[in-house]
Amino acid sequence: MKNFNKINATNGARTELHDTLQLTGAEISVNNLPAGASVPFVHYHKKNEEIYFITNGKGKAVIDGEAVELTIGDWLRISPPCPPSALCGC
Repeated sequence: MKNFNKINATNGARTELHDTLQLTGAEISVNNLPAGASVPFVHYHKKNEEIYFITNGKGKAVIDGEAVELTIGDWLRISPPCPPSALCGC
């Protein structure tokens, strides 16, 4: 049994990596949001970290009422238990 998983997530609007990569302690998804779009729900995680990487454009995450500006190259980690949060593209 190999000790790594590799996938390519360049296609599609959203790719959930938790099951695909058999993650045990993080929630990672690949989202391609057009300008002005946002994740359509406010959500949180009780046990897993949530990690975002901005590959293009800019956006904003609202975490526990605080707006965090994001731009190309930024990584964002939200510790568990994650407060209710939303992600928006600008």
